[in-house]
Amino acid sequence: MRFSIFSYGFLGICLMMNGSCHKHDSVGEGDVTIEIISPREGQQFHSGEQVPIRANITSSATLHGWAIEIRKKSDGQVLFVEDAHDHKKSFTLEKSWKNTMTEHTDLILEVFAQIDHDGKKTSRRVTFHAHP
Repeated sequence: MRFSIFSYGFLGICLMMNGSCHKHDSVGEGDVTIEIISPREGQQFHSGEQVPIRANITSSATLHGWAIEIRKKSDGQVLFVEDAHDHKKSFTLEKSWKNTMTEHTDLILEVFAQIDHDGKKTSRRVTFHAHP
């Protein structure tokens, strides 16, 4: 009986380790493509309008997640953040953010691809404008 419990425990540990991330699974920055579909560079949104955030991230190897960030261009104040830790070769992101700005504001949308668990990532960005 003792042997059986040990065997099942060892098997469980092996299965968990097999499904976990490995450093050799990471990909280089040049192997990742981030396409921001919306908003477009320089696009303008009025107060109360939903800003559609659409992006595709693809890689030749498994990525370790993604993040989206909207921030003010003037001072870097972050207005919106969403992210996910997931292991896939591609992500299709479809989110939205409501423009609540009370003055004309240039904003930056940055989409990040997490390359590994050591913090290595790459990103693409577009600038757009929020009307009050």
